[in-house]
Amino acid sequence: MLIRTLPLLFAALPLAAQTLTFAEGAPAALTIVSVAESDPNGGDTVVLSGLELLPIEMTCRTLAQEADPTRSRLVDRNGLPRIELPGGGRLFRYRRNAGQFYGFLRIAADGGAHVVFERAGVGALLEDPFFDRIGVSPDGRHAAFALQSGGLRVARLDGTVWPSTGTVVRAAAPSNLEVLPLSVSIGNDVVWFQADDATLRVYGCALTDGAPVVDVSPTLQGNGDFKDQMAITPDGQRVVFLYGPTNLQRVYTATLAGGPVQLPPPPGKYEEPNYLPEDAGEPAMLLNDTGTRLFFVEGLVRDELQMLDMTGALPTLAITESSIFQPYIGSHILPKFFGDKLTVAIGDPAAMDWFRAELSAVGGQVVNLTGTGSLVQPFPSGTLSPVHSMRVAGALVLSEFDAGTLKLRAMDPTSGATLLQLADLVEPPLPGDGRVQGADVVVRATDGDRLYLGDSGLLFAAAPPGYPLGPVLHGPLFSATSVVLPGGERLPVFYLADGFVAFGSAETALQQIVLTPANGIVLVGNSVRYASPTGNVTVNRPTVAVRWLLSGIGV
Repeated sequence: MLIRTLPLLFAALPLAAQTLTFAEGAPAALTIVSVAESDPNGGDTVVLSGLELLPIEMTCRTLAQEADPTRSRLVDRNGLPRIELPGGGRLFRYRRNAGQFYGFLRIAADGGAHVVFERAGVGALLEDPFFDRIGVSPDGRHAAFALQSGGLRVARLDGTVWPSTGTVVRAAAPSNLEVLPLSVSIGNDVVWFQADDATLRVYGCALTDGAPVVDVSPTLQGNGDFKDQMAITPDGQRVVFLYGPTNLQRVYTATLAGGPVQLPPPPGKYEEPNYLPEDAGEPAMLLNDTGTRLFFVEGLVRDELQMLDMTGALPTLAITESSIFQPYIGSHILPKFFGDKLTVAIGDPAAMDWFRAELSAVGGQVVNLTGTGSLVQPFPSGTLSPVHSMRVAGALVLSEFDAGTLKLRAMDPTSGATLLQLADLVEPPLPGDGRVQGADVVVRATDGDRLYLGDSGLLFAAAPPGYPLGPVLHGPLFSATSVVLPGGERLPVFYLADGFVAFGSAETALQQIVLTPANGIVLVGNSVRYASPTGNVTVNRPTVAVRWLLSGIGV
């Protein structure tokens, strides 16, 4: 591959007005300070001080979200957990002044730092007024906060305010409602939750200013109970939940306009969605994006997988009935919808195949896509042990143990065609960070790391053993990664998809490589250096115990 110098890489790239935001100081007493990217030594703006960054958690979180940069997702890089927003921003949770205040800090796409919602610590012990998780819409425009004191607040994360309050926060439920934090399920347009004033009920509220809270509860029963985790479409227009006596619950759906509707499945022991972090993040209840298909699991005796047409036009498919699968097979992992077709691994634990299920007027169809067991029904267990899946260049890329070896497989979810791409992986693939749908992917294998282009799925670069690649960062016009050299030095690498590559200087103390939306590069180590189309500069920052650049791509 050809090599360009950094000045040539920067040639003719525009520089827009942006902000660099740092967290620096002691770990429990950080200062959040912003500087202008166009003049990083031109003066500081202190946003907050006395800050401690805390762990953050979001509701309705699945394993599939971790590899999907098109939706809000929880990311932990360099020990800095945050919620990454697809529009380019991110959310951090904090405590400041030793618990006098708790809140959430938004780093906007332009690098600016903004307090989203802050409340005082409660009581003599200065306890957290928020529950341990928040809801964040898939498109990253809204967040929902259940409060320990009662009620639900929704915040705008797009830089606008609610006209009714003049701030980014408004009430979506009054304080007399005790909201169940695990039930908070927020889509792009509607937030749903379960709350109790005297009786537990299900509510929804549109994410428009002044929208009322709507009770969508079914007729309540004396011995009925709700499962607090609910399935939701990305837009939030439809929710599915469970209600009824233990092991005799019914499946309900609701919309704000139509209220609650009892779905056809008979009373049973249905599994709730199984969201992270308490559960495995392998949905046992999952709606497709348009809300026309529902995957669900009945588990009174053993897990029985089913798929329902939410429009009522087609019969329900019992995916794991005895005529399709041999008895006692019902374990599943990594279900994904592609349109109205479901792709899922099924079999005994650590002995699975990948299957596609779809509905039809004559009862539906289940097809074995990998065939390590049998292509003929009733299907036996296979030999695969899937651990991870992600979408790359329109294909489903699967990491799975086969005969004790972790392998990488690419699958066309429409045709079912599969291709074994790589054997002897060290860990599941690592998708790139940034504001692109086709994120490049780093794959670690025993014979060296490889870098695949997300848009095409083609191999871009391979490193020999002993030279591990870092995560990929996607800027507007070029991307970056790093190579760890045998001596422990970290070498920054900048590249274009056409094959051009440029190298920075290797150093041992380099802890961050960050790209900015203005095509700048920030290197944080013993010093802070900034490179842009206008030149390179050392950013004058004070000597501190801890420093992190919170803005840009690649925290």
